[in-house]
Amino acid sequence: MRHPNAPTPEREIVRDCLATRLRLLTRLVTGLYDAALRPHGIRTSQMNVLVAVACFGPVRAVDVARRLCLDVSTLSRDLERLLARGWVRATPGKGRAKLLEATAAGRRLIAGALDDWRAAQRKARKLLTPAAADAVAAAVDAVWADSDAGA
Repeated sequence: MRHPNAPTPEREIVRDCLATRLRLLTRLVTGLYDAALRPHGIRTSQMNVLVAVACFGPVRAVDVARRLCLDVSTLSRDLERLLARGWVRATPGKGRAKLLEATAAGRRLIAGALDDWRAAQRKARKLLTPAAADAVAAAVDAVWADSDAGA
């Protein structure tokens, strides 16, 4: 029997669900970055992949997916565009694996978009508040540290 002052299940979920709240914030923040990156012809999800490849390449797609917590099919959609635009290249690796690396054009895109990315970063920090933005960064750093330790 439910306590008379206890919220209904749906009210508890509306009040407490971190997934719902994080998804809402993600949509708002992604919109800021997408607007900033639009003049450069790239979306936030694609820029995330390009930056990961630029930082860690040559790298296998599966390792990029793991680092970004994406399933490989989601990664492949963004990767197709990056390959088609010449921002990333794939070269043969061990076995059937292909190694991804950022091209000079991809690195120029990152550098050319940096000021607009920084403007979006400032807007996102203001939207979230600096303390919340720092907490998000720390939470992701902890997840990455755990996944690096387990790899």
